Amino acid sequence: MPARRPLLISLLLGALGAGSLTAVTSAGTGFTTDLALARTAAAQATDPADPAAAPAEPRYSLAGGCWALKASNGRYVARGAEAFAATAASPSAAEPFRFQALDLGKYLLYGTGADYLAASPDDLGTAVSLAGRTATGTVAGTSDEQVDAVRDPLLGALGEAQVGALDATAPVREEVRGSATVIAAEPSAAAEWVVKGAPGAFSLELPVDDGEPENPGPVDPPIAGTLSAATDGALSVVPGRDASATARFALEPATGCAVFPEADLDVAGPVLLGSTGYTETRGYLDAHLHMMAFEFLGGKARCGRPWHPYGIAKALVDCDDHGPGGRGSALEDIVSGKTPGSGHDTVGYPSFGYWPQYDSLTHEQVYYRWLERAHLGGLRMFTNLLVENGQLCELYPLKKNSCNEMDGVRLQAQRLRELERYIDAQAGGPGKGFFRIVLDPFEARRVINAGKLAVVMGIEVSVPLDCREYLGDTSACDAALVDQRMQEVYDLGVRQMEMTNKFDNGFTGVTGDGGATGLIVNTGNRGETGHYWQMDSCEGRVDPEDHDKQQLNLLDEDPSGQGRDSIFAGVLQSAGATGVSPAYGPGPHCNTIGLTELGREFLKGMVKRGMLFDPDHMSSKARREALDELSRANYSGVVSSHTWSDDTIYQRILTMGGVVTPHAGGSEGFAKSDWPFLRKARDDRFAFGLGFGSDINGFSTQGRPVSASAPKVTYPFTGFGGAVVDKSSTGTRTWDYNVEGVDHYGLYADWAEHAIRSASDPEAFRADLERGPEAFLQMWERAIGVKGDACRADVADLGDEALKKLDAQSPEGVLLTLGQPSVRVGDRFEYCTDKGRVAVVFGADERVAKVVTL
Repeated sequence: MPARRPLLISLLLGALGAGSLTAVTSAGTGFTTDLALARTAAAQATDPADPAAAPAEPRYSLAGGCWALKASNGRYVARGAEAFAATAASPSAAEPFRFQALDLGKYLLYGTGADYLAASPDDLGTAVSLAGRTATGTVAGTSDEQVDAVRDPLLGALGEAQVGALDATAPVREEVRGSATVIAAEPSAAAEWVVKGAPGAFSLELPVDDGEPENPGPVDPPIAGTLSAATDGALSVVPGRDASATARFALEPATGCAVFPEADLDVAGPVLLGSTGYTETRGYLDAHLHMMAFEFLGGKARCGRPWHPYGIAKALVDCDDHGPGGRGSALEDIVSGKTPGSGHDTVGYPSFGYWPQYDSLTHEQVYYRWLERAHLGGLRMFTNLLVENGQLCELYPLKKNSCNEMDGVRLQAQRLRELERYIDAQAGGPGKGFFRIVLDPFEARRVINAGKLAVVMGIEVSVPLDCREYLGDTSACDAALVDQRMQEVYDLGVRQMEMTNKFDNGFTGVTGDGGATGLIVNTGNRGETGHYWQMDSCEGRVDPEDHDKQQLNLLDEDPSGQGRDSIFAGVLQSAGATGVSPAYGPGPHCNTIGLTELGREFLKGMVKRGMLFDPDHMSSKARREALDELSRANYSGVVSSHTWSDDTIYQRILTMGGVVTPHAGGSEGFAKSDWPFLRKARDDRFAFGLGFGSDINGFSTQGRPVSASAPKVTYPFTGFGGAVVDKSSTGTRTWDYNVEGVDHYGLYADWAEHAIRSASDPEAFRADLERGPEAFLQMWERAIGVKGDACRADVADLGDEALKKLDAQSPEGVLLTLGQPSVRVGDRFEYCTDKGRVAVVFGADERVAKVVTL
């Protein structure tokens, strides 16, 4: 979990006084924001300090470097016919190794032959087998101390009982033997080296194989053996940790290393920084993205993943079940509208003959370097929605994970933190990567102003908190259990949540899907709840927008095809669902299930913790009832993230001080339709910024290629903050946004450029787009109890007493004391008082230095 800064913890412990950290209550609603709870994620962090501020260990800085290994015999490791050996007399004859980071302090040693320094898999691990993989080695005549060096690390991996059984096996002590080293053509557990020690005396340790080569293990794993150089230069792996001189190596800078395969970024120039960590932010906002969806539907429905410890060639691969020529990809064919069995090019990296593609919903589209390209092109904040659908997971025939939706949430949260650590490892240490998971708006603002990407964790599942409804029964959950489970996901790092995705549940009815998609997904609702969607006529509704998705009846034809979320219908269809559902009457249709009493407890739990509520996918009745509850509580922590509500709800959200981020879709339509509507509907009492919801990575068709009549993107172009953006290239493939559209996430830099060119007022559109994160952060600040801007007509001006409370506070302390300023520029906040305007000016130590009357 990302660590937090001492300045915020000190605020919580006393800068404001105990009385101001109790609660904010809206009279008569029962909705209470516990300010201490909403702001104390920092105190729950695993690490005591900001990782970016911690001294970097020398072993982390080796990442990506070109190094020669000098052994204790004074010679350098060089390439032999079948193995590397410490026999070179000079650095010029040494093998230059690229230290390719797998994890923090853990590397592949990549040689000039595009190969790896590895322990011999035939010798490694004859004594102990762990999860079907060998874990330690054996050397005849080893001492008790050497055996213990192997045995002790295994306790954490095998447990006392199994290690005890090994002790009882007499031959074990006589069979423990070391491993030779080899030149390996492919990476494996036998080539993963944990580096420890100081620059002149590094050790290279081989961890115990955890049996999961696709996922990073602990930062300091149990060790099976240590690389050692004999007097004659022969390299071997001796059991356990070896403290002798023969296991110590100096690393010297080298030249001539092979380049480890990776995606190009194709963005050059400055990364825009804030003048201070607390000033107003600029950049782009995506409030709805599924980066961990490779674990969705049991982990076998989608192909590829956003990163792999062994690199891009292992990350961007097709699914095994797609088979020769892609003719086994039933789900892919269904959701992409292809004739089943027609096949596709299954080669991912490096040629990408078929995928990624803007309308291929089963292949990876957010490889981490593509995300980095989008970040360099302007993206500064996104919400990663942890997602699972238990009903569809059970029906899909291939899986490796639990189908329980909250198990999926936990697994994907773990994967998100593993990715953060992996990116840190590439950048040279904890906190150094561009990808930062954030827990509150203060931390997010500092991350963005440091030029990095703030990542908010969210949830989008059909049965959140394991509170399902079956034939109207919700007795499996009560108010106390809802609050307990809400706290569990909060502790996990979740700060944004939807109340449902595809099916009715114990909290709310669902808006459903329309057309042909709805026919099939409705079958899933019956499987989950025991009943079909309870759609009825919307007769009596005053607002024509206030309805749910139109359901087909016997006389209707569906002009829209399967719809944007066709993967859900595709899974059901591939599992045999035929789309038999009730013959509803004429539309418009409204789900009769609204917000339940348990749903009100859900909202109370979110407000209590300052979490951000997303009403998307709820029935129109439930959306209205939820916003009624939150309006009475004067709560503005609401975001509609991807166009699964309606225009009336969007207007209400903006009036409440919330944020609306329409589905991105085509850049031209976004600029010409979504932006003008939202700009007109904005409420000037609140900061307005324009975000989008990509809904990318298996759930939503992305922006299509540019139409013939639309303006074109010309390459290279100067984009956000002066960055120069050229065509995206990965492997042997190059993408032109005009021709391909948003095939992968890196092309959102190009999407933004095209949207700007398509807008009726490009500079006004650009300004609104770049204020997306700022609008989101100010909404989030209000959600955790920061008072609204005192310059608003409906907020009382500040008086002298309020200003007296500043007393050298930090920027965050000033926000919590005075509320939101009307202006945040450089080193100052500007406020309205009963006597005029004042500027609160901060010093170099980021404490209030003075208050100036303007």
